[in-house]
Amino acid sequence: MSEERKKELLMKVVDKLATEDEEKEFAEYIKSDSVLEEEYKSFREIKEVTDTIKFKDLPDSYWEGYWNGIYNRLERGIGWIFFSIGAIILLAFGAYHLLMDFFLSETVPLLLKIGVAIGSLGLIILLVSIIREMIFARKHERYKEVRY
Repeated sequence: MSEERKKELLMKVVDKLATEDEEKEFAEYIKSDSVLEEEYKSFREIKEVTDTIKFKDLPDSYWEGYWNGIYNRLERGIGWIFFSIGAIILLAFGAYHLLMDFFLSETVPLLLKIGVAIGSLGLIILLVSIIREMIFARKHERYKEVRY
């Protein structure tokens, strides 16, 4: 069997993604290959360690100080401005081509044009409503001081 197949099975067994047949196949390889068995033990130990690692949460005082800095607030604001400008340009380009290729086409039936226009308008209204609601909910979060 190729070394590539052995490595593939090794990773699947370590990550617990192997099927029963693959586990049996891997067990046969381990019996005849002591180097593979040592490698399997090493990977299993590494997997146990990485599964127990937890990131430490930063204290709230750090985040309060972070958002007090002018650079951090300015950076976020400028990022949103550039994102918005880019989105506006892309949407305007798409709307222009939709208007030219779809709505001004004489081959598309009027009923289809009306249906697409009404459906698009409804989608835009729903998206704006959802975004507005999300912003409002984030500003008025009742349990923002509660930690899990």
